[in-house]
Amino acid sequence: MTVSASFLKDARQLLAVPCSPRFAKLVLFEYVFDHQLLSLSGVYRESRKQYLELGGRFAPRISSTMRSLSAQDLFADDIDYTPAATEIEWFAKNEADVYDPTEEIAALERFNTISVFHEQNHRILWRLLPPAPKTERELGRYLNFAESLVVMLDLALADQVGPKLSPTFERMKVIYRTGRAPKASLATKSAYRDYLLVAMYATYLILELVNPDDIQNAVDYVFPGQKKMTREAVTRAFDISELFTRITNPQWQERYWKDAGRALAKMHRGSAMTPLHIPKDPLGLEEEFVIARQVLEQFGL
Repeated sequence: MTVSASFLKDARQLLAVPCSPRFAKLVLFEYVFDHQLLSLSGVYRESRKQYLELGGRFAPRISSTMRSLSAQDLFADDIDYTPAATEIEWFAKNEADVYDPTEEIAALERFNTISVFHEQNHRILWRLLPPAPKTERELGRYLNFAESLVVMLDLALADQVGPKLSPTFERMKVIYRTGRAPKASLATKSAYRDYLLVAMYATYLILELVNPDDIQNAVDYVFPGQKKMTREAVTRAFDISELFTRITNPQWQERYWKDAGRALAKMHRGSAMTPLHIPKDPLGLEEEFVIARQVLEQFGL
């Protein structure tokens, strides 16, 4: 299948997803497949509601991946997104009128790679977390823990969308993961929470650049007696982009840690909570799992 045929097949599949009028007021102007995701996923809707309740704002402005990573303020309650919904819908219906479909797709993909859901959750979680520590390395662990919580929610969204549609949404870059939680982990709310907690912890270890060969053993130590489930969750955690974990994330922290510290200090000014000092030894996490469970509770998971 050609690039254009594959892209058009994906676009048409998602455009055919029924959209509930009940959620129309939450839909972002021209954000691609937003109404479809609002109709499919409770955690997607909950994230939108919570972000709006804290005063979050959206701006329909052309936004490349590079600008989002380097210029957008991760701590400001403003999220840019590329308003491309009409363009994609038109292209899906009028491919024959396009002189170079491959170039059209390249243009759309260049400026349509940001998951608003992921960005919203960062802003929500800054408020849920205790104040940040001040030193560079401690703040790095804090930021990695926050990222692992956001990734945990990405996994939950993908699972709610389901294994049939989530790969298509992921290829269209509006979600970052695919849904493939094992049936046993989906059997009960408690079992699914444990699965997400393991995936979150494994993600944290990956972001902390723990030797990949040691991660499964670390997870089994912290979550004993659940080897089948932990293997599945750890395997899924490793789906995260190695480029992000080994290059983009460390470079971002090295460049912006002081700005991040100032922004978080301002956000938590006057808080009575004790700063969250995450243990140097990743096997020593305890309070962090309490916080992660609070996050799951707040998002209805």
